[in-house]
Amino acid sequence: FSNQHLLIRFKLMLLIPPMCFVTFLFYLIFCNSSFSSLSSLRVRTFPKDSALLGRDTVRALMYYALKVWSDIAPLNFHEVAGSDADIQIDFTKADHDDGYPFDGPGGTVAHAFFPGERFTAGDTHFDDDEAWTFRSPDSHGMDLFAVAVHEFGHAIGLVHTSAMESIMRPYYQGPVGDPLKYDLPYEDKVRVWQLYGTREYLSPVLARDAPDRCTSHFDAVAQIRGEAFFFKGKYFWRLTRERHLVSLRPAQIHRFWRGLPPNLDSVDAVYERPGDHKIVFFKGLKYWVFKDNNVEEGYPRPISDFGLPSDGVDAAFVWLHNDKTYFFKDNQYWRYDDHLRRMDLGYPKDSTLWKGLPTHLDDAMRWSDGE
Repeated sequence: FSNQHLLIRFKLMLLIPPMCFVTFLFYLIFCNSSFSSLSSLRVRTFPKDSALLGRDTVRALMYYALKVWSDIAPLNFHEVAGSDADIQIDFTKADHDDGYPFDGPGGTVAHAFFPGERFTAGDTHFDDDEAWTFRSPDSHGMDLFAVAVHEFGHAIGLVHTSAMESIMRPYYQGPVGDPLKYDLPYEDKVRVWQLYGTREYLSPVLARDAPDRCTSHFDAVAQIRGEAFFFKGKYFWRLTRERHLVSLRPAQIHRFWRGLPPNLDSVDAVYERPGDHKIVFFKGLKYWVFKDNNVEEGYPRPISDFGLPSDGVDAAFVWLHNDKTYFFKDNQYWRYDDHLRRMDLGYPKDSTLWKGLPTHLDDAMRWSDGE
């Protein structure tokens, strides 16, 4: 996108139990910028008719809604009292002098401006005609924390998505639970990491011993959620579907996939399991299973669960032609059925059956075009 501002207008339908449809309009101002690593906020006005939400509660909810994003990205927000805050937060009604008037109860509930040079960049407005609530049943009003997390997603540069579990779906989805325990869906984490990176791998301290991606061979490669991951030592790089590096600096593996040992020095193989799309890591005689970036209970486990050799694996990938997982070790390979959780009969076989395969295989993966 250019630096010209683009107005995006969304008209959406929300089903409110039991059988009532309400039309929502969201207005955003877009430009191709992002916030710096330090941003200030100010709650300038508060809900006028809410007996449930005092000023301290509103300020706390705004803080925790922003903290959801700053906990996983190199963003830092602090509240200020003056008029120079990066994010000005207002509860207002009807025409409020930003060119995008609210329309009363049950219409536009809030809007936010994308980061950029515009004087309203980052500002977030809530319709004071709505019945704002907190910790109320789904059918009672609009949960302020849930809406704030969504709108602040826009304020830091995220657009709507159709992903089912995303907080950035383009309509109100109801309360999301305790602000102190709320964890962003994986889809939203990935999208904000693509804009800002993670806190860990943007730190120069963590990158001192990082390998050079241009001169290194890789320990493992994998396609996960349509993106290519390249592993070397205790680091990895990520390539988007458009084949762009998310960051020139690598991330630490154990900081991204929490549950791997902190002293992990490398991985042998990684693949995304067909069917449930969980991510499997192999190192030595152990393996771990992750749902998104959280390890499942009961891991690590021995690779003998797969019927694999006692000296580990060199490579693993899923072949879309049959939805089977192939493991390689030295000059042999195995074919595993992840749906049935068992090794196919007749394996291992000689890896020379794969024409053009090198003698010593570091890893293998399926590319985004299926090859």
